[in-house]
This record gives sequence, C-alpha cells and structure tokens, in this order.
Amino acid sequence: MPYEKKSLGEKLRKLRESYNLSQKQVAEALNIDRSTYTYYEKDKTRPSLETLVKISRIFNVPTATLLPDDDGKQITFRDIARSDGLLITLSKEERGLIVYYRSLSTEDQAKVLAEMAKLAKKPQ
Repeated sequence: MPYEKKSLGEKLRKLRESYNLSQKQVAEALNIDRSTYTYYEKDKTRPSLETLVKISRIFNVPTATLLPDDDGKQITFRDIARSDGLLITLSKEERGLIVYYRSLSTEDQAKVLAEMAKLAKKPQ
C-alpha cells in the first residue's frame, strides 16, 4: 500500500480525534482562540514554530511527524523561519550553531555563552 500523504491539518485533526479532544480543548491548551486552531486543521493557516512544538507536546509526538504539508513536500527550515521572523536572515553556519546549542544541557549552554562572550571581547 503506498504512503498516503497528509496535510498538517489532516494530521492535527486525526491526532485530536484519537485523543478524543475537542478543538476548543486543544485551543485552550495552546492558549489560542478555537477559530485559530480550526484554521490549522483546515490548512488555512500554519502554526508558528513555537505553537507547533506545543502541539507536538500535547499529542506526545515528535514535531517532525507534523511537518509534511498538504502537497506532500516537506516544510523546510526556511518555511518555518518565514513564519517566525528573522531566522531566515541567519547563515547556514549560524543556524547550525543554534541547532548545536539547543542540543546542549543548560549547564553546557551557559559555558558556551560565557566562552563566546570572552572571545567577542578579545581584540582581533
């Protein structure tokens, strides 16, 4: 049986129904209007990256499982960045640094920031 491509909205609806939740309940958990969540399920709008992460936590699924869009192609970092603001202006290396940084423990993140602050203050 071939893989059936589903839009983000279809995935959200199926997940919500599998948890036997109403759109209102999910919207309240996300702290958004029910109509906003309804637009996500109808593929009229896409949630921000922050909201997508919250949705993945509510339904206990990896965020990546929500990413294929309605035409079957993957949503790229560039697509997400457009919806979240200035991330699109970052270079590939800068985005890579963010990914590495986020994978660190809180303690290691603090060490990295302290070291970067030292390096930034050094004359070149």
